[in-house]
Amino acid sequence: MRREDIALNLQKALLFRDVTEDEIATYVGGARVQIYAEGQYVYRQGDASDTFFIIAIGEAELVLGSDKGKELIVGRIGPGGHFGETGILTDKPRSLSVRALCDLVVICFDRRYFKITLLSNSRIHKQLDASLAERLRVAFRDQVDTLGGAARRDEESSAEEVILFREANPSAISLRRLARRQQDLRESKTAQRTQAAIDAMAAGNEPFLLTGETGTGKLIIARQIHMQSKRSGGSFIEVDLRDYESSLLERTLFGAEQSAFAFVQARQAGLFEQTANGTLVFSHFHLMKEELQEKLVKVMESSSYRAVDGSGNQAMQSRLAFISPHSLEHLRSTGKAIPALLALIEGQHFHVPPLRDHKEDLPRLVLHYLDRFSREYGKNVPKVSPETLGIFLNYDWPGNLTELSSVIRRAVMLAKEDEILPDQILLGLPKTEGKWEYNLLRISWIRRFLTSRIFPLVPQAIIAMVLLVTVIFLFFGPQEPQANLGLTIGWYIGWPLMFFSFFFLARTWCSVCSLAVPGTLLQNLIKPTRKTPQFLKDYSGWIMAVLCILVFWIEIVWDAYNRPFLTGGIILVITLGSVLFSVLFSRRSWCRYLCPLGAVNAIFAMPAVVELRSNRHVCLNRCQSHSCFTGDGDISGCPMFRHPYLVDNNRDCIMCAKCIKSCGNSSIQLNVRLAPQELWALETPRGADSFLIVAMGAIFFPFALQERFFQMTARLVEMLSRSGIDINDKLLASLLFFGLILVFQVGYRLMVAVQSLYARIDKKLLLSLFGYGTIPLVLGGYMALHLEFFVAGAGRIVPNIGHLVGMAVSYDDIRLISVDSTRVLQILTIFGGLMASLYATYRVMERALVGEALTSKTLVIPYTFLIVLAVLYLFLV
Repeated sequence: MRREDIALNLQKALLFRDVTEDEIATYVGGARVQIYAEGQYVYRQGDASDTFFIIAIGEAELVLGSDKGKELIVGRIGPGGHFGETGILTDKPRSLSVRALCDLVVICFDRRYFKITLLSNSRIHKQLDASLAERLRVAFRDQVDTLGGAARRDEESSAEEVILFREANPSAISLRRLARRQQDLRESKTAQRTQAAIDAMAAGNEPFLLTGETGTGKLIIARQIHMQSKRSGGSFIEVDLRDYESSLLERTLFGAEQSAFAFVQARQAGLFEQTANGTLVFSHFHLMKEELQEKLVKVMESSSYRAVDGSGNQAMQSRLAFISPHSLEHLRSTGKAIPALLALIEGQHFHVPPLRDHKEDLPRLVLHYLDRFSREYGKNVPKVSPETLGIFLNYDWPGNLTELSSVIRRAVMLAKEDEILPDQILLGLPKTEGKWEYNLLRISWIRRFLTSRIFPLVPQAIIAMVLLVTVIFLFFGPQEPQANLGLTIGWYIGWPLMFFSFFFLARTWCSVCSLAVPGTLLQNLIKPTRKTPQFLKDYSGWIMAVLCILVFWIEIVWDAYNRPFLTGGIILVITLGSVLFSVLFSRRSWCRYLCPLGAVNAIFAMPAVVELRSNRHVCLNRCQSHSCFTGDGDISGCPMFRHPYLVDNNRDCIMCAKCIKSCGNSSIQLNVRLAPQELWALETPRGADSFLIVAMGAIFFPFALQERFFQMTARLVEMLSRSGIDINDKLLASLLFFGLILVFQVGYRLMVAVQSLYARIDKKLLLSLFGYGTIPLVLGGYMALHLEFFVAGAGRIVPNIGHLVGMAVSYDDIRLISVDSTRVLQILTIFGGLMASLYATYRVMERALVGEALTSKTLVIPYTFLIVLAVLYLFLV
């Protein structure tokens, strides 16, 4: 290249745009020209920084390498652009490589000339400073983040390894080595189908779709497809759509032709370019905007794309993969995936089965995690006991591989021998950490009270004496309802106080309940070791819901409030049930799996202002005995069969404080909280819970109507009698009672069906989850009703006692506060419940949308339902 040509190209270089022709003529003398063929490296990462380059003709790409030999293209530089100055300025080796995209002509200045001559020109120095700043801010910002994320993902994927299917590459764990340690290692048909799908997808180059529940290993499978394919030498990058703003994602994918400052001349490389001859995975694909899906369809159909603000097309050399927890049918029916995109990927679709559908693979999955965590924690735990494996096979693993990994990790940490034992297994996922909580155990007198022998024995003894008096008067006291002390204590004092305790004390009532005392005493003598039948564990939610509804049916339809014998019978039946199950089975099986009072307490304790939880970091890193679950010396284990480490809701904790007493690491916390996260963050929402809360919402109406309900029933009986239809009033009342529950259940399911279609939400998830959002409102309604019960009826205790000693008594003016004051408190209670339910429902919908934007339109149907229900409650109280 002639001197005139060098000068002309320097004049075109934006770094020299403010430099005079005379100065450029001077610089030509210190320049030399070099030519590089297409694909040739100008320099490589780690080379000495001894030359500064300006591109005269052609284009170069910037390549960043990783420790694993992977390459990531982070940008391109065209004519007039420059590179190589960073290493010279910092006196460090090259931080990346530069490769010619086509035949490349560059003008070079050596290190000494660049620093002494070029940088002495203040105009060049100014442009260079601005260029460096802009390059750092715009050109490489996203690429550095992307490289870091990709490196982390590669590390996590290789650590996780391929465990669902047979060995397919040298980096995977050798199943043959594991088989030598356990002879019954088998590969299920599900695993074989999975590997067959991987083989088929790896052999092709088409985009593919993986669906399945959270935690099933979809990303692992996507990576295995990449590793088995011809693209294994290229980059494998995951784009989690939950982490990207839609407005920035297009630039991240397609890249940008150049920054807003023309002098940079470094084009931002997008993920398409970075994964050339590799694989780009879109996780949570259902969150992708329709506009971007349409652009991806065009890219895949044309095999080319154009950078943002670019003018020319580039070849699409990346293979695209899509991952979603939603099924293909759901993606299609809800419109989360456009038809054109589905048409391209549904032929290469595989639904990853949940772990419960291929439990035959559990032995080798367990061995994989034992091997992995043994190496991680420096232990040698190569096997599990047959009893432990039986526990694993009996469990449904709702968290799939994520949950299995967590359970095995914890067991390996606790293991003292070379075998995992049953008492080292804590099934479930640990709760997420919450905010806006204060640990009451920081207050010394509260901790002393809960860790002393006083609790729960003294409150239990007091309640037992009160209950004994109540039962005696129910069976042997006056049969006139108003004069019966047992009815007053039971229905107008004890029952309302129990409902109030749900909100303020969670399930503390269950820990001091004296109905279980006879059974507990007998259990201490007999010491049964028989475990609760699996059938009761599997269906306890539905059984408790049915028993709870039956208790309210007897209470309302058979008017237990005015029938002492019937009220006493309810108490005795529940007590006998507790005695029977305490004698037959270990711990408090009746309380945990069957008690109808426990069912209503469990549901209404979920929005309580207190919770008992553990500090999971202390449990994970310090605990070696988990005595809070198994017991320690004189203190028995958790009566509810739950480890505090895994408790994420008040439903499963009766606040007995045994774990506080036995934990030697001060891990247990008794928190006051503002937001009951379990209403929307429960790991395993149950359909039985939603069924019960909807039923309780329906039962509120006959419960609130009381005498008006019986009057209405009597009028209907009379009307039917005139029409020639004879029907018993109790039968009709029962039909109305259960009919109302049926109407509410059908209405609830219709509302959920409409909401799932309208908001494009998974119906099955919403059916079990939405009920939790209504709990605060329903609890507020019952608290408002029982407030009137307490205020109007608790005062009867004084004339009741007077009647017993033969005094002349009057039941007039026994209200504790005025009707107007009670009404105000009732309105506030229901309004507070409504506000809490609106917020909880907002969070429920946010979870159900799985990362999608929550709009006001999405909340119209559930909010309307809650507001209408609240208005009806206000009308009846």
